[in-house]
Amino acid sequence: MNLEDSLGTGDRHIKRLLVANRSEIAVRIFETAQEMGITCIAVFSDPDRGARHVRAADYAVHLPGSTSAQTYLNVPAVIAAAQRAGADAIHPGYGFLAESPDFATAVIDAGLTWIGPPPEVIAAMALKVTAKNVAAAAGVPLVPGGELTAGASEAELLESAIQVGYPVMIKASAGGGGKGMRVVETPQDFMSHLAAAQREALSSFGDDTVFLERYLPRARHVEVQVFADGQGNYLHLFDRECSIQRRHQKIIEEAPSPGTTDTTRERMYAAALALCERIGYVGAGTVEFLVSGDGDAQEFFFLEMNTRLQVEHRVTEEITGTDLVQWQILVAQGKTFNVDQGDLEISGHAIEARLYAEDPANGFLPSVGRLALFEAPDDFGPIVDAGYATGDTVSQFYDPMLAKVIVHGPDRESATRDLIQALSDTTVLGVVTNREMLIAVLGSFPFFAGDTTTAFLSEHPTLLNPTAEPLGAPPAEVLVAAAFRHLEGLDFAGDWIRDPYQGNFAMDPVPPRWRNVAGTPGFVGLTWGAGNHKQHVWVKFDSRRDFAWQVSLSDGPGPFDGQSSPVGLVRVIIPAGQDGDLLPMSDTQVFVEIDGLSTRLETVQDLAGTIHVTGPDHRFSFQVRPTTSSADQDVADLGPVAPVPGTVAAIEVEPGEHVEAGQTLVVLEAMKMEHRITADAPGTIADVLVALGQSVDAHQLLVTFAATGEVEMTEKGDHHE
Repeated sequence: MNLEDSLGTGDRHIKRLLVANRSEIAVRIFETAQEMGITCIAVFSDPDRGARHVRAADYAVHLPGSTSAQTYLNVPAVIAAAQRAGADAIHPGYGFLAESPDFATAVIDAGLTWIGPPPEVIAAMALKVTAKNVAAAAGVPLVPGGELTAGASEAELLESAIQVGYPVMIKASAGGGGKGMRVVETPQDFMSHLAAAQREALSSFGDDTVFLERYLPRARHVEVQVFADGQGNYLHLFDRECSIQRRHQKIIEEAPSPGTTDTTRERMYAAALALCERIGYVGAGTVEFLVSGDGDAQEFFFLEMNTRLQVEHRVTEEITGTDLVQWQILVAQGKTFNVDQGDLEISGHAIEARLYAEDPANGFLPSVGRLALFEAPDDFGPIVDAGYATGDTVSQFYDPMLAKVIVHGPDRESATRDLIQALSDTTVLGVVTNREMLIAVLGSFPFFAGDTTTAFLSEHPTLLNPTAEPLGAPPAEVLVAAAFRHLEGLDFAGDWIRDPYQGNFAMDPVPPRWRNVAGTPGFVGLTWGAGNHKQHVWVKFDSRRDFAWQVSLSDGPGPFDGQSSPVGLVRVIIPAGQDGDLLPMSDTQVFVEIDGLSTRLETVQDLAGTIHVTGPDHRFSFQVRPTTSSADQDVADLGPVAPVPGTVAAIEVEPGEHVEAGQTLVVLEAMKMEHRITADAPGTIADVLVALGQSVDAHQLLVTFAATGEVEMTEKGDHHE
């Protein structure tokens, strides 16, 4: 539906639009704005210089700094950027400043058009505590909860939680996206989770105010898309379900909800519009509910109202044939509706999956690094809203979402099938992603049956790691490909030799510095797995003949210890270019031929040194084993290291303190998530090597122990965004 054909003439014409955001949402807004003939302006931080949203804009303005607070949350800097670039309007996207009434006021005071609700309307809904009171006054049912009084004692805070009833949810009053949110099962954990939620809320939104709600573990998260033109015309665009979440942030969204009854829908639509009318809403917004129970006993409760465009707005657009960004821009220009509720209807079913740079099997640990390859399908109609492309770098400073993949079909079953195909055809090399988990979720029977509640992933934990690496050794072709990827990256790598028969290239895998006598075997040590399942192997290249190598494997402590198992005659080939020149192995594709059987593999080595190999039936990640004792390893053995690059958010121990197993030592913040580094064994702290607010690299030593025995560290699954 093209709203422009159904609107009156406006009094404000937007010519130059600045999007106060980054990544895929900025690209998405530029797409519509440019189609409307509007010049688009991006802003970018130091890590985002040259990012995809910068490349998609007509102009871009630098915001000095790396963190969100220095850049995308810096109101004076964003306003100054808009003025410098000659913008006459600002669209906030979602997240960052999108729901800040102070930012909206600053935009208007600067003489710019604000694409969003009036500041006073944002303020009414911006703080969830206030929003709940307004919703109650509008007759919308609420989840039982309670406010936390400023300056309350620990005893009073604990009593507030008891009054609400365990399990209790701690939620940030400002902002959303699962940040500043914790589920607490017992009183013993309440104070530590409260401190973490307040810290995360302050970091994400500049406001550490939190409140409590009763946690409903098997509810559905259902939301209603609303739109208003500021002239008394209010519409709903039906519902979406967003129940499948990790860290309380949505990963799969669909419209309409598969588990909400028609009676509940109509009641939610009426409640959402009643709330909009009470606050005089303008533009696009979403009213979120928890839906509990089934059939006639089904209930719904108000969660919050997001006074902005949602991440998942595309699924609504797909089932209604609308463009919500276009609607936002047109209404901001002063145009009024000539659209009735009856003009809108649902067509088919739409599903969206969020592709993240993170490892679901490892507590959703974020993955940073350069994208050696990022290819998404475009041959059968999926929408891919991506914030990255091949060659871009995923930074530690921002949300780890790479892209949203959206499909539309005549029914839920066909849409699910198409989304699985779209994700299967998506290739990401250089970082770990949740792609396999998404495919497993969509292909599972509980999803097919519509049993999609907020407890979905906790009830089906095997879906988190559907491609778990087997305990045995990876196939020989995978090990050989990993070894060649490592060798190709060395300063003194072996030569690529043209095969005179095929025109392709084979590699002499032994770097000259490894030998001073021709024929001396070369070797690469590889490790994979974790904990008790960690394994290693030496890949040994013995003698070369006819552009091929005799390769063997050994799992001894050294490359020439233990029993060797022959692999066979191995050729490693990469295709020649169209002009006959060598295609460098950095293009990721390599063919490994063993005794005449060739396998196509994709290989990449990320910034942390991990080698990722993907084949037709296998995906493995390897670390290269040092050939001699490593000074870095010796240092790491002294204590815990940072699992990812990040910033020290809290230090909970001091030198001389005795700690028990499971006690938190340091809290890191990376990609808007907290990572609690804890002890697996008791010991005494010798020294704390980092300071509050310090930026640390992956594998950097954080704390040393005075204990004589080795103290291994693990990272608990308390990661939130």
